[in-house]
Amino acid sequence: MSMTRQQVTLLGIFALFLAPVLLVLMMRSSWWQYQPEKFKNRGQLVQPPVQLPVGFIQTGASDQDSNKSLASAINGKWLLLYIMPENCARRCTDEIVSLRQIHKAAGRQGKHLSIVVLNTNKTGLEIQSTIESIYQELNFIANPPAETLATLAGISAGLESEKRQPNRVRIFVSDPMLNVMLAYGQDANPGDISKDLKRLLNWSRQNKEQ
Repeated sequence: MSMTRQQVTLLGIFALFLAPVLLVLMMRSSWWQYQPEKFKNRGQLVQPPVQLPVGFIQTGASDQDSNKSLASAINGKWLLLYIMPENCARRCTDEIVSLRQIHKAAGRQGKHLSIVVLNTNKTGLEIQSTIESIYQELNFIANPPAETLATLAGISAGLESEKRQPNRVRIFVSDPMLNVMLAYGQDANPGDISKDLKRLLNWSRQNKEQ
């Protein structure tokens, strides 16, 4: 049975008013939002995440005031942990510059991120003032707790044994609860680390707003 011109007109008017309602419903649904099943991290995912010892923020600072200052600077924030290599000298200073740029690239979200440098040798102590002068916002831990270093070494060994990370791991990312989630080799691209951190910081901000 064919429709009359009047019926076609009425159907068109109905569709015209119904379309905006359907559009709003679609935009509110998860179907409308494209969400890939897995976003590729630039770093190596630590599965399951490994929690750093609680004593991590109670470092072997030389005095009580320094200890409190450091705990305040890193408590409740995302952390970018850097383990200084042996005989670091020029290489260390270059990598500290890269860490500074990563922090600055985080923009306004950078206030939720702390850069932590873990010294493991005498060379680090000798150039501590130089490192701190490069970027005053970083947190230099001269004598990291042995338990913390052992935990990070265990993560590194696990990734290297699985051949997921052929280069020695020196950089780690932990969430505000001190769960290490990502790891990077010593030759990691600073741009890749920055992209991962931006995504994590934005994700963390969105969760807090919900």
